[in-house]
Amino acid sequence: MIIKRVLIILFAVVWAVSFIQIFSVPPYIGDIFAIYKSGYFKELERNMYVITDSFLQIKTMSKAEYAWIYLNDVRTRFNIKIDVYDAQGNLVKAPGIVEMGNNSAVINMCSDINPQPQFTVTGRLYNGIIPVYRKSECNFCHQPLHKPLIGVITYSIPFDGYIYYTSERIILFTIITFAISIVLFVVIRWNPYKDIDELFDKK
Repeated sequence: MIIKRVLIILFAVVWAVSFIQIFSVPPYIGDIFAIYKSGYFKELERNMYVITDSFLQIKTMSKAEYAWIYLNDVRTRFNIKIDVYDAQGNLVKAPGIVEMGNNSAVINMCSDINPQPQFTVTGRLYNGIIPVYRKSECNFCHQPLHKPLIGVITYSIPFDGYIYYTSERIILFTIITFAISIVLFVVIRWNPYKDIDELFDKK
């Protein structure tokens, strides 16, 4: 019976935690982001990649100045913070205008052997750091180097917490709570001594 009691307490605690997560209570988005990434955030990531691809295409097929004009329009229209860094981690304000970079995450990515995109949640901002790799058309403006990384683009996009808390989060934790309820019911009904008694009765 000790095992049964321990299991009941364990699943009851898990059920309680899952149930309260249906509502807007801690842990919040940033706390569970490492465990579960909402489809809402994946859509924001897709937007980051679309902006990155558009920026590179404009920069490659037209004048470089037009690419930064495009970024300024996106910043103003959608209230997105976008920064462009070179392969050394320096902030590129515009073509030919470079400042010393102080973003430690970007500098670490530039020094990484195999840099990968990074996404984090801070408050009501969804942040992305996307590495830009060399393509054949990039050699017109960038000198060919052994390092495939030619730059990094960072994003900070305000997100609507209402969408997260009123739709996907509720559905997700409702399903989890229901599943735990079934398991808890089975554990409560479980009689570990019944099989033993039946075994001795047969003898």
